[in-house]
Amino acid sequence: MLTKTKIYLSSPHMGGSEHRFVNEAFDTNWIAPLGPHVDGF
Repeated sequence: MLTKTKIYLSSPHMGGSEHRFVNEAFDTNWIAPLGPHVDGF
């Protein structure tokens, strides 16, 4: 018998650094699966 298990997700949170990096990605047009932040990661 299959049981349905709930998977709880955490609510999204963007702090100072995350918000800055997202804005920088849009500002520099690096909206792709590549770029300086991906390379740095």
